[in-house]
Amino acid sequence: MRICARLTISGGFMKKRKNLKREENIAGLLFVTPGILYFLFFFLLPLCICIFAGFTDWNILSPKRQFVGMENFIKLFQDHKFWISLKNTFYMLIPVPIYILFALLFAYACHKKILGEKVFRAIYYLPFISSVVALALIWKWLFNSQYGLVNNFLSIFGITGPDWLNDPVWTKRMIVIMISWKMIGIISIYYIAALNSIPKTLYEAAEIDGATSKQMFFRITLPLLTPTTFYLLIVGIIGSLQTFVEVQLFAPDGGRGYGVSTMVFYIWQKAFTSSQMGYACAAATLFGILIMVLSLLQFKISRKWVFEGY
Repeated sequence: MRICARLTISGGFMKKRKNLKREENIAGLLFVTPGILYFLFFFLLPLCICIFAGFTDWNILSPKRQFVGMENFIKLFQDHKFWISLKNTFYMLIPVPIYILFALLFAYACHKKILGEKVFRAIYYLPFISSVVALALIWKWLFNSQYGLVNNFLSIFGITGPDWLNDPVWTKRMIVIMISWKMIGIISIYYIAALNSIPKTLYEAAEIDGATSKQMFFRITLPLLTPTTFYLLIVGIIGSLQTFVEVQLFAPDGGRGYGVSTMVFYIWQKAFTSSQMGYACAAATLFGILIMVLSLLQFKISRKWVFEGY
């Protein structure tokens, strides 16, 4: 009787445990379902449509679509504007090392508790949360060749300021300066968080061993910041390759000789100005592959310089 009772209790416990596990699985599935649906309908499905459309002559003004094979890709490589846009896109990578370096220096200064650090944090973070359109209007006023403050300041030293808004070379440089200035604040927050996560015991042990501040920075701080730097490089490079708003605001037509256009601007113009959606999808597919290859390359190189433990 006792054995039967034990078996009954044990069987009931196992059944209850299975039911509980099933309920947990159902609850977990319900929690992840919105994310899965979001990924399927807003990422995977548009990606598949874009890849397929790149092989058609899809025009948004016409319901007819015909399969044209590799024709869009062939035209893409024969278009000189595509190569100009691609070159300008890589030019927009210049701000990445600039704002990462200055953000690191600013974050390290804040970590060392400089006077007024909270005020400086707010000031540096403000450009990132401000409207890009409003910032562009301010920068257009600052860099205006006739009455802009920048050229007026240069004239004090007898320097004739360039035509920032009409010369593609200087327009690109202005965009680089603007992006660098805008990103320093948000990037410094990542570095401040990373610096606060470094155990103080490492610095205390190094100080006992007689290490100087310079040695601790290069032997402890920088190596432990490499995972954060790697993440910021990945995100920064992908973001810079997708530069669009600044180009559209400063050079709505792509600039003289298409000298300011980037790949995203080129794709947008082909899709919504020229109505060549199939051609634009082909360019977007090729551009997506390029970003993926660059990202994978960075991951491979990161094994040689990213420190992942202490």
